[in-house]
Amino acid sequence: MNWIKIGLLGLLMLALTAVPAQAEEKVPVAWGGLGSTFGPCGMGFPSGALAVGGNVFFGKSNGIWKSDRRLNGKAKATKFNEIFKTRYGIMKGLDIRTATPIYNVHIEKPDAPNRETYGIGDTGVLLHKTLLTQKEGDPLSLALDFGGVVPTASVGSHSSDSAGTDTWGFIGGIGATWFYGANRFDSEVNYATFAEGAHDYEKGDRVRWNLSYAFALSDRWDIGAESHWEMNDESRSLGRGNNDASVEWYTGPKVVYKYTPWKLTAGLMGTVPVHRWYEGNKVGSDDFRVEFKLMKLFNIGSLFD
Repeated sequence: MNWIKIGLLGLLMLALTAVPAQAEEKVPVAWGGLGSTFGPCGMGFPSGALAVGGNVFFGKSNGIWKSDRRLNGKAKATKFNEIFKTRYGIMKGLDIRTATPIYNVHIEKPDAPNRETYGIGDTGVLLHKTLLTQKEGDPLSLALDFGGVVPTASVGSHSSDSAGTDTWGFIGGIGATWFYGANRFDSEVNYATFAEGAHDYEKGDRVRWNLSYAFALSDRWDIGAESHWEMNDESRSLGRGNNDASVEWYTGPKVVYKYTPWKLTAGLMGTVPVHRWYEGNKVGSDDFRVEFKLMKLFNIGSLFD
């Protein structure tokens, strides 16, 4: 039994259920989700503001997995990926954001040549509409995401079909955020489905559920924890199933630094798997993940207000 995993999960659950201290008249505000798959949950965005930045992701794996166990340690994978992100406030209660993945994966096998997989994936473009706002007297902040995937992927001999095949897709979701003093709680669920793209490949439908807790130690520092759960249906090539459905759940602590004079926010997070399940053989199931996020805010003016 892996006591490290159990301990991290216990700390996350404790953070999400802990009774917070009484709020003061003025308290610092914690930042939201740090992970590359995290959206803004229930929070809106200032009209006319533009955020630019993204995530750098490092993952390391050892072995081939099937079902919920490691079959052997005969393959190793190292991932160094980036996600370039933008977000713009169209008007009050409505903003748009983009996320473009750039991936680099190195796979080593003892009985085969090393393999390098790299390229640009398809870009997610989502509208974010707030329905409730806690600052305006609602019990919590609530918002909808709707949009999809647009074909921007590089496709070639070194590309990854799972990262993108220059195709279209649909994404929809809902997110909620609740503040209590310096404590912040975020949760979101989203669903994605994809069309067939290059290589006659069709990615399976995907469901994600993210949870986050953050506590603002000061105007500049936050600490917290996040949980990322993802389920992928079987993909298809030439109309046939690839026997690659999967479920992954990662969780771990984070720290965030906010520098208001420069409108700059940076965060660092480490996660480990709580649960993994794969329908077929899986090379590159991360034994740990480290993510760094950096976002810079600009005021460029609203186009509609």
